[in-house]
Amino acid sequence: MISKSLFWGLLFGILLPVNALQAQQLPVVAGAPADRFLALQQQLRVLGDSTAKGLQETANLSVSNAPIQEFVRGLALTHNLNVSIDPTLDLRITNSFTEVKVIDLIVFLAREYNLDIQVIGNIIRVYKFVPPPEIKRLPPGKKLRLSYDPAHDIFTSDLQNDSLTTFAKQVTQLTKRNVVLAPGLGTRLVSGYVEGMPLSQALDKLAYTNSLRLLHPDNASYVLEATDATASAPASRSRRAVLGATGSISNPGQESSSGADIGVATGADGRRYLRIEAENVAMGKLLTDVSQELNINYVLFSELTGNTTMHVKQVTYDDFLRILLQGTTHTYQQSEGLYTIGNRALEGFRHTAVVKMQFRPVDKLDEFIPAELKKGVEIRLFKELNSMILSGGAPQIAEITEFLKAVDKPVVNVLIEVIVVELRRGHSTKTGIRAFLGDSTVRTGGELFPGLDMTIGSKSINSLLSRLGSKGLVNLGRVTPNFYLTLQALEQNSYLNLRSTPKLSTLNGHEANLKIGQSVYYVEENQNVTGGVNPVITKTQQFKQVSADLSIKINPMVSGNEDITLDVSAEFSDFIEPTIQRAPPGTATRQFTSMIRVKNEEMIVLGGLEEIRKNSGGTGVPLLSRIPVLKWLFSTRQEGKQTNRLVVFIRPTIMY
Repeated sequence: MISKSLFWGLLFGILLPVNALQAQQLPVVAGAPADRFLALQQQLRVLGDSTAKGLQETANLSVSNAPIQEFVRGLALTHNLNVSIDPTLDLRITNSFTEVKVIDLIVFLAREYNLDIQVIGNIIRVYKFVPPPEIKRLPPGKKLRLSYDPAHDIFTSDLQNDSLTTFAKQVTQLTKRNVVLAPGLGTRLVSGYVEGMPLSQALDKLAYTNSLRLLHPDNASYVLEATDATASAPASRSRRAVLGATGSISNPGQESSSGADIGVATGADGRRYLRIEAENVAMGKLLTDVSQELNINYVLFSELTGNTTMHVKQVTYDDFLRILLQGTTHTYQQSEGLYTIGNRALEGFRHTAVVKMQFRPVDKLDEFIPAELKKGVEIRLFKELNSMILSGGAPQIAEITEFLKAVDKPVVNVLIEVIVVELRRGHSTKTGIRAFLGDSTVRTGGELFPGLDMTIGSKSINSLLSRLGSKGLVNLGRVTPNFYLTLQALEQNSYLNLRSTPKLSTLNGHEANLKIGQSVYYVEENQNVTGGVNPVITKTQQFKQVSADLSIKINPMVSGNEDITLDVSAEFSDFIEPTIQRAPPGTATRQFTSMIRVKNEEMIVLGGLEEIRKNSGGTGVPLLSRIPVLKWLFSTRQEGKQTNRLVVFIRPTIMY
């Protein structure tokens, strides 16, 4: 059997240039079968002598219970023919052909399986043959069985497949009331029997029996029209009116297959304009009706499904197509008077555009395009040209291009000045006398100026006591050699004023990050002992880092009135003296996190920290250490006060 994989190659092979697609319907379809097949054979011979040389070739095929679609596709692929076959055909073929002409084989299939052939350019279309409806012809001049009593308005009628035109004419002559037929009812046949009824009721019953509607616009006339004219618009009679250049209606009341009311007028500029009134009509049928009304050549490559409601005036055919196809997967192209309509993804309907960004970087810009706009469109970034490549349907590409133009605006720079002011001020005093007993003799020594911090040994103390005793004032004796005193009277003051002025510059909406600091390294030693008869001791040293940084992160967002919203995160850290001997230095950290709004070039205080420390303490002899004057001899005291202030100022400036 022929493989189904041939289908896609065949489908795209038949999409020929649009200027070659001119419909050539077989001239004979309503005649006798022999005439139809003879015309078909002649048509294929003409095509075989011109562009489809494969029709003159011979074929050798043998299939068993194969679908006709695959049989025909295999034949077309073997002999380089462009063939389209109706996928709804449910036929299976079991045949064996040897050295048979392709033309004869196609005619045989048409005759054997009741198929019809249509030639469009060099494309052969195969579909089920539908015989034209038979036209019933009535013998002229038949006298209908009608009676009417004008005095009592009594009407009787007996109809059996009689001409509606003859019925209207004879009723008008009999009753002297005009019975008018709507266009398209001239060939209708009617049947029905009424007796002894008023004329209006009798005509209404006969109209209902024959799927007609009776209108009574005035007392002297009746109008009969088909009820199926309002199938798609129950509230009004659907018709198609064609307006001439003067605005008069030609062919009034002619029905359209879609049920839409279509009007055509020629404007002062010579162009033809449409007026369409349609309620929930099939889009494919509406396209067919409008194209036929304007005598437009068009090719539909894929089925147009769905319904539409349209009420438009003074629109051109191109405007009509744009309105009809908007929101669908279809689009159209026009070339040399021929319109091609099909799915946007098909070959020939796809568009490619390169959009170059003037002000914004293209990197990651595709992530900001709304998902609805990107449906069915392939997007590639071309960073070397700062451009974006779009491939897909023309309407989607136009929408994305319009969106990109809207966002492709210059992005302002924001210069951010940060001023960090830190003030440290300290004051401490130490006073008092302390006595000790040591393991050895302590020598006298220490600081006398500017502060007093002395250690007095036993020798100096005994010398002082001896002098006091020699004066006869008091005799306090002597101290042991290991006795000594410490005498302190110290005052310390400190002052530090630190000012940092980092500056950051960044694009609107992008974070700026500044980090300035220093690092201190300390040694960490490890000692490993390996057991055994002779233990081995291994020492390793590792340097580790402690950092103190000034870190600022700012994300500015500029609004339309030049207000600036700042998302700020700042951290300040310093080294402090270790509290444990030989330990690494510690760090003191201060951190700000805030979101503020400021004016352009306006300076504000981002945050501040004020810290005041007071400490007071001492040791001494109970009771004596609390007596005024004596407390200076029997106690030691320590007092201190430290003030720390940290203030951060910030000022943003917009730069164009």
